[in-house]
Amino acid sequence: MPVDFRKPAHIVVIHGVQTGEDADINCEEQVRTLINQSLADIHIDKEFDVRGYHYENINNDAQEFYRRIARAITASKPLAKRALKVVIDLVGDVVTAAKKTSTAHKIRKGLKDEILKSYRSKNQVIVVAHSLGTIYALDVINDLIGNGHYFKGDDRSTWPVQGYVSMGSPLGLALNIAGMELFRKRTIRSIRDSNYSLFPWYNYYNRLDPVVSGSVFGKPCDIDGVKGPVEERYGPSVKASNWLLRGHPVTSGDQWLAAHVAYWSKPMIGDRLVDLLTRN
Repeated sequence: MPVDFRKPAHIVVIHGVQTGEDADINCEEQVRTLINQSLADIHIDKEFDVRGYHYENINNDAQEFYRRIARAITASKPLAKRALKVVIDLVGDVVTAAKKTSTAHKIRKGLKDEILKSYRSKNQVIVVAHSLGTIYALDVINDLIGNGHYFKGDDRSTWPVQGYVSMGSPLGLALNIAGMELFRKRTIRSIRDSNYSLFPWYNYYNRLDPVVSGSVFGKPCDIDGVKGPVEERYGPSVKASNWLLRGHPVTSGDQWLAAHVAYWSKPMIGDRLVDLLTRN
């Protein structure tokens, strides 16, 4: 069931660590705004559809046991209750992604199904992911490449995903907490029988983003040219697997957590997505 490049492309957006519920997430609207602004700047009309993949409710269901304990021990302390709820929400999301849990499997399966739904309707797919979502996105793309039904060499119409844009990714970190490796290095699967087509992965990072640098106190990460932590960690393996990984530093006046959430408003992200939308 090959992709029909004449049909509107689908942009699948995956959020990162969140509090609240799926209904509180509006990342797809932010991406739609960026693309429309970039298209307007170059005076081009292009049909596309942005689809958000939300998994916060799945995480919340898995963390309900710990939420009940938190409510019990902070029943008479509303401020402590609120703080503990946020901690459970945020830390729980990270631990879920790091461990091989049924919840993480469910999240990955849901994302894979979302991508394949667009592919089966013959729409090309571009994946955009932020923060923790970049881990799920990479795992699913890797899984699809390893499936013999897809990514058949230079025939890009067999590619369920035509490009990957990551923002504020922790994939460059090698962190061990209490004996658990939080962001283990993934083995990048190779696109077989590809003579000239490379799978494009564009990674955007801010040196002051604590999720990128691993420094909660805002120490900037070291870079070599435009190579940040993700490019240093994955560069050799993706090159050998017919992937094209390009790092793009994002500069702004934002620091710490503000830097981590600022990617959604950067015109350069919209420009890159328009480039992916219009190249076929």
